[in-house]
Amino acid sequence: MLDTSLLPLKNDRVTLRAMQSRDAAAYAKGTEEDSVRRYAHLPEPSYTEASTAEMIAGPISDGLVRGDLAVLTIADPATDEFAGSLVIFDITSSNAEIGFWIHPDFRGHGLTCAALDLVIEFTRRGGLQQLHARTVPENQASQRVLERAGFAPGTFVGTTTPSGQVAVTVPFTRDLAPICGLPLSTSRLQLRLYEHADAEPLQRIYTQPDVAKYLLEDPWTEEDALRQISGRISKTGLDSTSHSLALVIEYQGKIVGDVMLRLTDIERDVAEIGWVLAPNAGGQGLATEAVSAVLDLGLTVYKVHRIVAQMDARNRSSARLAERVGMLREAHLRQNWWNKGEWTDTLIYAILATDIRKHRRMDSPGALG
Repeated sequence: MLDTSLLPLKNDRVTLRAMQSRDAAAYAKGTEEDSVRRYAHLPEPSYTEASTAEMIAGPISDGLVRGDLAVLTIADPATDEFAGSLVIFDITSSNAEIGFWIHPDFRGHGLTCAALDLVIEFTRRGGLQQLHARTVPENQASQRVLERAGFAPGTFVGTTTPSGQVAVTVPFTRDLAPICGLPLSTSRLQLRLYEHADAEPLQRIYTQPDVAKYLLEDPWTEEDALRQISGRISKTGLDSTSHSLALVIEYQGKIVGDVMLRLTDIERDVAEIGWVLAPNAGGQGLATEAVSAVLDLGLTVYKVHRIVAQMDARNRSSARLAERVGMLREAHLRQNWWNKGEWTDTLIYAILATDIRKHRRMDSPGALG
């Protein structure tokens, strides 16, 4: 079943969230459009604002509570305005089917592709192994979107649609890779994927002046924390749709920081790493332990060729950490970045997969003769 506590999810283009009563009017209006009527095969012949609001308060809410039906809103990330609908249904322990439509006012902006990226990671986190979708042959737009999202088309079949009609459809299938090697445990730490409950403890860290001083963003407000966590929940691995891995660091059951690893060159397997640790957790080697574990995951499990870390040159603690974990300083860029009203210098550190292999050979028994 789905873990609906992970909602909402966000990326740069859309928010995927539970439907709310304020969506009722826009949903009902969107279903009146010709292509939605023709291709969406919705269960009801027509929708009004009142009937949609009743549906949201009843079966849609009940399905989310059970975790076996998710009728979700695709929303504009800037305004949270209803932009379309995405439904996950016929959910089993390993499979589910999806359907979607976009409100005519929001078409042509890549929202469907962005929403599919989020639903793929949402269902991966629920342990599902495969997603299915169907569309009629003449709906070329949906077929293109599904193929771009990694769905493979099958042979035309006659099926009963959610509207109860029998139609010839093109089935699509997308295999979901299991989430790799998580949670990540070290001798003292657990590094795990984000949850919405992490917003408050991480805000307490990111709001501290000593932490925010060297970051590109300002100290987090409560709203910032909610937005950031919603965007990081779907970053489940370098093999995910975001090509990013975002982990919180737990020490003795408490959150003390986070680490993020993301591919910056997908074709050539080049990644960038960043980290934040609470000042009151410093001086114990916790950041070194966490960053070392994530570097090892990236270089040995994901087979990344090169991982880079960039930091404000005044951030000497991060520079020392980069050196402790085996990264080499490759550049000091002078006044290359305008941040918070001043020009700042940037240090660039990097580590190669061959560096890890060389380090392990040096550490192996007999390596020194």
